[in-house]
Amino acid sequence: MPAYRATQATVLTFTPGASWSVTGYRATCPPGMLNVLQAAWEARPGRRKRNGPDNLPTKSLKDLITLIDPEITSVHWDPRHPAWLRARTEIDPDLLLIALSAWASAHVAPHVPDTDWYCRLEGAGQFEWIPEDLDLAQHGRLHPNGTANPPAHVFDLLPSLVAEHLTTTDLQLMGHHRDLRLGPTRADGRRTLHLGQPEPLIDEDGAVGASVDVLTFHLETVPGVPEVHLHVDLGMTRFATNALDYIPRRGNGDPTASVLLSAKEGFIHRRERPMLLQSSVTIRRRGQDTSWTWQPGVTSVLARLTHHEPPSLDDLRAAPGTAAGQPFAAHLVHSSGMTYRHPDQDGAPPARATHDHPVGHGYQPRDHMEALTQVARQLEDKGLVPLMPSPKARTRSKTRLPMQLPGSPTYELEVWASSDRTWQGLQTAAADKLGLTPATPTAACASFTGPINLTLHRHDPQDLTAGLPRSTESDPAARRAAYEASEAERTARITRAFPRLAHPTACIVEMEGAAYFSRTHQRDPKTLFKKVLPSLRRNVQGLRPIPPANTNPSKAALAKRFPGTDFATTDIERATSALRDALRQAGHLPKLPAPPGVEGPFELITVWLAPAGERMLVPMLIRQHTHEESTAQLMTTTGSPTERPMPLTTLPEALVAGRGRVPRTARAALAEFLTNALSLDSTVNRLLLVRRARTSDKDIWPWLQDSRITFDQLVLPGIDITAPSADPDRRKPGDQPGLRIIRLRERSDRSAVPRAFGVTQEMASAGDDTDELIPVTRHGRFSGLVEVGERSFWGINPRPDQNQTPLTLTKFDPAQTANRTWTCSNPTSLEIVPAFLQDGDNPADWAMYVHAQRRFHAHTNIATTWPAIVHLAELMEEYIV
Repeated sequence: MPAYRATQATVLTFTPGASWSVTGYRATCPPGMLNVLQAAWEARPGRRKRNGPDNLPTKSLKDLITLIDPEITSVHWDPRHPAWLRARTEIDPDLLLIALSAWASAHVAPHVPDTDWYCRLEGAGQFEWIPEDLDLAQHGRLHPNGTANPPAHVFDLLPSLVAEHLTTTDLQLMGHHRDLRLGPTRADGRRTLHLGQPEPLIDEDGAVGASVDVLTFHLETVPGVPEVHLHVDLGMTRFATNALDYIPRRGNGDPTASVLLSAKEGFIHRRERPMLLQSSVTIRRRGQDTSWTWQPGVTSVLARLTHHEPPSLDDLRAAPGTAAGQPFAAHLVHSSGMTYRHPDQDGAPPARATHDHPVGHGYQPRDHMEALTQVARQLEDKGLVPLMPSPKARTRSKTRLPMQLPGSPTYELEVWASSDRTWQGLQTAAADKLGLTPATPTAACASFTGPINLTLHRHDPQDLTAGLPRSTESDPAARRAAYEASEAERTARITRAFPRLAHPTACIVEMEGAAYFSRTHQRDPKTLFKKVLPSLRRNVQGLRPIPPANTNPSKAALAKRFPGTDFATTDIERATSALRDALRQAGHLPKLPAPPGVEGPFELITVWLAPAGERMLVPMLIRQHTHEESTAQLMTTTGSPTERPMPLTTLPEALVAGRGRVPRTARAALAEFLTNALSLDSTVNRLLLVRRARTSDKDIWPWLQDSRITFDQLVLPGIDITAPSADPDRRKPGDQPGLRIIRLRERSDRSAVPRAFGVTQEMASAGDDTDELIPVTRHGRFSGLVEVGERSFWGINPRPDQNQTPLTLTKFDPAQTANRTWTCSNPTSLEIVPAFLQDGDNPADWAMYVHAQRRFHAHTNIATTWPAIVHLAELMEEYIV
């Protein structure tokens, strides 16, 4: 395998002196229209009043605006903003009135359903589109800290213009022409490009689904880096073909699903042409009944936007593949967790078994680099070229930290398992995967010795883990009361059967998965267990039942068995993960090593702001120390005026009790909590890891923003430095001895961190009939730390051992459709910015120390998105119920 000493990111940047002149248009919402809408909003009965400005619900408006015309490139959240809308051309005002009237009817004033909002708004003002002559490549201004500072119109227009320009080119991938289609407008200014039509696929197990390759373009900046980065993200959109068996719920509301809409003969507006729109449907389950409804306002927009009959949700639900082939097509977008029902076979009733989607996610490095190369070739005349390869960072720190676990600790775990099969699988996992020596087990107890002393105590939960009944009440209040009564009854029975323990432990609960309870029309009790068991001093680890052995296995099934047993290897892996996670929750954590060059005590700190519903947050302060046990601390609240540090194992109990919840608007209190985490009066060597998302708000810690970080000049949380005349106190390393601060940004934060792959150049033969050697560039998976700026690094995780996809595989060859069933592990990059260090510190050493923490776990061999301490904090979110 080649040795990669540099990485190539999927990023384009402008060459010096480049020019791309365009005429763009911007518009604000007419004040008269807003006054009419605001008055209707304030008169809406039953609306919850706010302490601050009573703003219109504009998020739903952004979603509807994106439905009306793909020429709209961005939608600002504030309709009063001078550039509320940006577009490539002047947008037909009739289309905007359609969107605004639908929004008013569905979201602003549903209490006056007979109002003709189109006529009311039409007479309240007129839209004015202001042209702007712009050069998208000329943005040489920098922020005071040296970070790129492109104007707002560059962020708003460039992604759409790049995607649109590519539709006019002969873009080819691996020598094959692509039928490019401009993706839906997105409210955040990003733009997608569909590389063809959705193509169906059936795998060897009979699973059916469709997919299409997609490029997403968006702009990002990196602290201290003067160039703006245009990300070229290769992804895949998968679509349902068979009827759905289960759609998972995200968050506290009803499940939702995205739908891509396509009118093959165009929509009715100024220019007839094929368009892609995107909306969502809500799935409401009430007792035995399930209904699908469009996002409010969508139906009325579509009815006035096109002469085609909008897709029927009943047809989409029953036969997604058929709905995708209609003149006005609806493609149901697949998301993780969806499962599909087997179709009828020769008139026989459908089987209960379900399939996942047959198309595997991810691409190999060669596909990512092929997409980048070919896109760059088409944009070369615009001055956009691939970012120069970034060198591997030079550092004294190692990629693997020394793992020192507690010496022969003793743990006693409860196992709530009704089936003997699951109980036996856990014992096999403990002996063969954890490397422990078993003693003679009994029906209720299994003990093991070795690096740890482990005892599993089996309990039969009987029907306590069964699904909760679904209410058939149509009245929401009655339905809520029925749910509360059933949960109270189950809670009382659990408490009687398993009284509160004297000390915290972990409990492995055998329980069916969410899809099972949905299929059997029951409510999933998992959330109830997460809420109840920690109050009984039992931290919860779920495990789906291990199925019985196949009495007549095929050769393929025998090959997948765990050696020496009749268990499937995947079942033993699941049991092993459950044991390791339970041990983590019981306190089995490695001892924290100090960074290179630090002697004596050292403390690692993080503050994690966990969401608790729409209006609340739970800030968690986690501390790890080289000479002490890990601790956690919550914010003080009215109900809990005193919060002291607690062992990490007791944090779940505090969370399910509702402690530490504060309003999202309590910015001053959040800033004070962050300030306390800095331990400003201490001189101990300490490092605070802080996530950019959620904490860089201008009222919490604006110093964390790309444009405002001034390296080694600390501005404390809560100090507003966004005002032009702001002159805050800036603390130097000598003012805060021992303190270091590193800002983290994950790829899932708006895909702000690009994918990057190893790149090397080798000499290869020019052909069979010659001895001539020519340079050949090769790409592959890279792991380690990459330097992208003076104080900015990308930490890239290694490929998981489970992923054995050949590097030579490509999903771009239409003759090799079977390749699309492969799952490829794309690199998980983490941006690491050492923002505040002490004199003499090497930024690369500290960045590598943080990156190495992503593999510093006793409960998993897989590198995580976050460093270990932040990962532990994120895992605690499951107890905020």
